[in-house]
Amino acid sequence: MEAKKIHREISEEIYAFLRKNDNYLLSAHVNADGDAIASVIAMGLLLEKLDKQYEMVLHDQELDFRFTYLKNFKKIKPFSKNGIYKIKNAVILDVPGLKRLGDVAALLPEKSQIIKIDHHPVEDDFASLNLVDEEASSSTRLVYEIIEAAGMEIDTDMANAIYTGIIYDTGRLSFSNTSSRDLYICGRMIDLGVDPSEITNRIFFENSFEALRTIGKGLATMENYLDGQVNVIYLDNDTMKSNHQGEIEELANYSVAIRGGKVGVFIREVNPGLHKISLRAKYGINVNSVARAFNGGGHTRAAGCRIEGSKSEVIDKLIREIARSL
Repeated sequence: MEAKKIHREISEEIYAFLRKNDNYLLSAHVNADGDAIASVIAMGLLLEKLDKQYEMVLHDQELDFRFTYLKNFKKIKPFSKNGIYKIKNAVILDVPGLKRLGDVAALLPEKSQIIKIDHHPVEDDFASLNLVDEEASSSTRLVYEIIEAAGMEIDTDMANAIYTGIIYDTGRLSFSNTSSRDLYICGRMIDLGVDPSEITNRIFFENSFEALRTIGKGLATMENYLDGQVNVIYLDNDTMKSNHQGEIEELANYSVAIRGGKVGVFIREVNPGLHKISLRAKYGINVNSVARAFNGGGHTRAAGCRIEGSKSEVIDKLIREIARSL
């Protein structure tokens, strides 16, 4: 069966579920990025059109401020153990496995009342209805498929969220996961009122002075390994304290943007001795397998994990694992 037909059948089934039920939890992965935030907001706007009650709750205590322009951004709540939540159903977006959901996993209803929408390799089965497509550029793109299958009118607020999620996860429609479908959807969102230059500037080109200095520091201290096949950017905890992670995430893409390089690694020490790793690849190298070796995950060419240890220990572990993939 063709992927498009499968998408439509599952999308229609999910839409029927959304219409039938109420009181939804909407959530996404820990350290929510542009796709996670946009997909949650787009789904919330869809539920509003259906006159449904919902709560957007994320594990993160602080969200990436670059996305404040999206309608209802300020309605996203950080998880609280003392929070009172009226939840009977859930739509979980951009989450391949429950461990990626963080503390919000404690709020989930029983499996029969959960919808999962995602574009990562499946890690576990926690939902009864699943719209999962590893070939899709983003989870927001899959939310659009549900909206289209429902024949629902898309207003400018919804269009902004859809456009945001797609351009974020495709790197401004430049990554290898960009498809003609993404170009079509983004074109349609522009016709519906999206200002592409404004959104692109907000996400990618409005950095703080300190963030740009940090990006420069990361590039200036970059190291290469395995005869230049692997390039590593490292930022220590003191540097990270003065920066918002979202503003310097572009260093992950810079790490692989080197002639002759095959794998890029961006390491930041988020707490003393605890490192967050972003892996990027080209030329068909599978960095998802590298991330999985450290209990992480992601996509073939973009993945991540966390590793404890000193700088030298972390880099040594990563290089040895990457060498196996090369």
